[in-house]
Amino acid sequence: MTVVIWALFVAMALWVPFGRGALGFVVFILTMTCNEIPLILLVVFVASVAATLTDVPPEDGPLTAVALGLAVLVVLGLVWLQVRARSVRPAFEAALTTGLGPAWRTRIPSGSARPLRRAVLWMSGILLPFQRHRRTVERVRDVPYAAGGRAHLLDIYRRKDRRTGQQPVVIHLHSGGFVSGGKSRESVALLNQLADHGWFGVSANYTLRSAGAFPESLIDTKRVIAWVRAHSREHGTDPVRIYLVGASAGGHLAISAALTAQTPRFQPGFEDADTSVAGAVALYGYLGARSSDPASAPAQLVRPDAPPMLIVQGSTDTALPSDEARTVADSLRSVSESPVVYVELPDTQHSFDFFASVRSRLAADAIESFLDWTRSQG
Repeated sequence: MTVVIWALFVAMALWVPFGRGALGFVVFILTMTCNEIPLILLVVFVASVAATLTDVPPEDGPLTAVALGLAVLVVLGLVWLQVRARSVRPAFEAALTTGLGPAWRTRIPSGSARPLRRAVLWMSGILLPFQRHRRTVERVRDVPYAAGGRAHLLDIYRRKDRRTGQQPVVIHLHSGGFVSGGKSRESVALLNQLADHGWFGVSANYTLRSAGAFPESLIDTKRVIAWVRAHSREHGTDPVRIYLVGASAGGHLAISAALTAQTPRFQPGFEDADTSVAGAVALYGYLGARSSDPASAPAQLVRPDAPPMLIVQGSTDTALPSDEARTVADSLRSVSESPVVYVELPDTQHSFDFFASVRSRLAADAIESFLDWTRSQG
């Protein structure tokens, strides 16, 4: 029975049975670990099967042979789940080339972003999928950016050696459907990588559930931007090169905030603060309307002076299928004077950056390249 259950999980990860609604969300929950840390699960599976076989009575020989055959298929499936993560890199490369131009990498100053060695990414993702911190990076926890307790706290990621010069800033906004989540859950691999390479990282909480109904969580996002800019001298950061990265619900906030700079309605009490950003990235984002207010839908906020944007979606995301993300990308392209890059990652589920997996690290490398290209444009 144990082998059968494992086989069902692996089969769902390989051949997604549902694409929408509650069942799609259940499939995402059940298959997330299979997709992102399959070789860790392989070790657990082999150990559990080996332990079970020691207690099998001789009369169960035929049934054991069937179970062993199914176990071999499970092992092969887990190995293939790991191998197919390699598709992330060419998908990003193709989308960035289409969106930024064939010579886009040559426009990034040497010594800035560079593709990390594939072997390092693969081995780190396989052997260290639970890595939360790098030795070169320090994390300053629970810094208040506004009054209001836990909902208005942020964490800072920066190099321990505090390099001189103005650091570009990345602000991360977590997922959770606007009802749950927190600042230390997703994109930790990305935040650590950027901090290690000289960025100043911020991961922020925001108001959730009914208290965070539109536009409250958007207002919080703008409070974070204003806080970063107001403390730029203290932390040695660049007040111009501020970028947003949001996951799922945070993707909605990142795109919406990037499109509503200096909009008084979304900056009550700090209307004069500069809340513009130099770029935005949405990862597996919910980009539909949050209420009957047209301004709660990013597609209704598009404007010619929007900053460069990267929208990343998993092609097999059963929690949030790609329709809305693709619609928003098309709407932005039709109006924005800045590049809009849209990429669908093959065989990729929701919350692919929950672990520091191979897929998460490959995505972090591509996102850093996009951000550094944007920085190089002036």
